[in-house]
Amino acid sequence: MKVAMLGWEFPPFVSGGLGVHCYELTKRLAELGVLIDFYMPRARERPVSPHKNIRIVEVDASYLSPYTGLKSEMRETYGWSFLEAVESYRRQVVAAVLANVRGGARYDLMHNHDWLTVDAAGELKQKLSIPLVFTVHSTEYDRASVPWDRLLAVEKRGLAQADRIITVSNRMRERLMSMGADDAKIRVIYNAVNVDDFEKYNGGVEGKREKIVLFLGRLVEQKAPMQFLHAAKKVSGKMKGVRFVIAGTGDLLPQLISASIHMGLQDVVTFTGYLSDEEQRRAYASSDVYVMPSVSEPFGITALEAMASGTPVIISKSSGVGEIVKNALRVDFWDVDELSNKIIGLLRYPVLRRELGKEELKEVRKFTWRGTAARTLDVYKEVAR
Repeated sequence: MKVAMLGWEFPPFVSGGLGVHCYELTKRLAELGVLIDFYMPRARERPVSPHKNIRIVEVDASYLSPYTGLKSEMRETYGWSFLEAVESYRRQVVAAVLANVRGGARYDLMHNHDWLTVDAAGELKQKLSIPLVFTVHSTEYDRASVPWDRLLAVEKRGLAQADRIITVSNRMRERLMSMGADDAKIRVIYNAVNVDDFEKYNGGVEGKREKIVLFLGRLVEQKAPMQFLHAAKKVSGKMKGVRFVIAGTGDLLPQLISASIHMGLQDVVTFTGYLSDEEQRRAYASSDVYVMPSVSEPFGITALEAMASGTPVIISKSSGVGEIVKNALRVDFWDVDELSNKIIGLLRYPVLRRELGKEELKEVRKFTWRGTAARTLDVYKEVAR
């Protein structure tokens, strides 16, 4: 089976879970014998195919993010050419796929990821008359506090034109149905984690004097870093020797720094900025608690990564990963009091912290990318009959 996969990012070009998903999924599908041409924008660093069955086709230089909206701060970054850049990528993808088909490539189906590839996928489906699988990792409702109608329209087109829709949680399935998706077309396939990539860092930092509570993610409203900061204020008022680490970049960084100073937290909060893969793994392993307090989290791969590091996890009840994990602690994203209480409980009782970490590590071994790929291949077989 040969697949034309339309994506937006692939390591080392990664701005979130989408890049991790595409890398791991294509690698495991290739190991199962699937041939994949992965189409993506030309990045600053050249991506390297992780398997001989995967050919990466870079089609257009663009540094737009799949999580970008049209807020005023984004206009400062991208100018008013945002939509023109997306349209340029659509044209380039269509041209590249058709050129390969004219050169002899024969695709059994096409698979596209998220809204940026929707219109290219729809045009190619019509021109090539092949089935289309559409994976929805998040929607405009999840990314923005005020959804933009134009992007919602694109996402709804994607749902209508796909032969099968893959999404990452039942929570997202319900969201897509509320947007008009046909439930009969939707398949829920959860994300996963490579435990070996994280477990080898277990043991943390030798001789560290402070307890560490970690937030790692994009610094945007969806991920609730401000709620994390307010919880830090409450915890620091009751416990000494605790450091709160906020790792990542995003629109809210200046506001978060300002708020931390206003709250008097400048001595206990550390902003790391962007972390490489290895730095992220060391951060998980050296932390005593990992917090993912998202307002809206279609899945939440970082929770699995922290669990694979043996670090106790507190997750938002508004997260897809909560559908499959049993040992993570849960809070409502708005309940800063309960979040701070759970952080304090884990920090004060090392036996609880240690046992929860051990149970999470045992549990997370069940969630493999090979299993995710096998279920994706089943969906391919449904539409390629």
